[in-house]
Amino acid sequence: MFRLLLLFALLLAIIWVVRTILLGRRPERAGTEAYYLRESLLSPAERSFLGVLDQVLPAHVRVLAKVRLEDVFGVRTGQMPGAWQAARNRINRRHVDFLLVRASDFAPLAGIELDDSSHAEPRIKERDLLVDGLFFNSGLPLIRHPAQRSYDPAALKAKLDEIL
Repeated sequence: MFRLLLLFALLLAIIWVVRTILLGRRPERAGTEAYYLRESLLSPAERSFLGVLDQVLPAHVRVLAKVRLEDVFGVRTGQMPGAWQAARNRINRRHVDFLLVRASDFAPLAGIELDDSSHAEPRIKERDLLVDGLFFNSGLPLIRHPAQRSYDPAALKAKLDEIL
């Protein structure tokens, strides 16, 4: 009888360990329950603008959406201690709405920012100054275009032809 009880206890322990291991590996147990899947990566205005971009861009140019500034711009080394990390922190969680790249090697050609009414807010104006400075200092063109319900393909093509 004692052996049967010991065997039963051992079996329960094994089941508990296996269950713990399996449940611990389930994605919903990894602290992700606070998140949800967005319906789209782009806002309606961004989707509309992208549709027009796709119509007017030459075949050798591709468009990427919501590219992190840190993926476009690097931070120079050799700065004072802490300055490198501070500079990196200013760009690593920010993005440009659209990045035009050369299809053959994905070299950046130009950035595009859609400016809606939020760009009048002081916090957003400060962010815009940073983005403008990054593009200007690197020699990479940046197009600022007002967010609208619809976009004129001919006007957008003319603007793109100037920089591409």
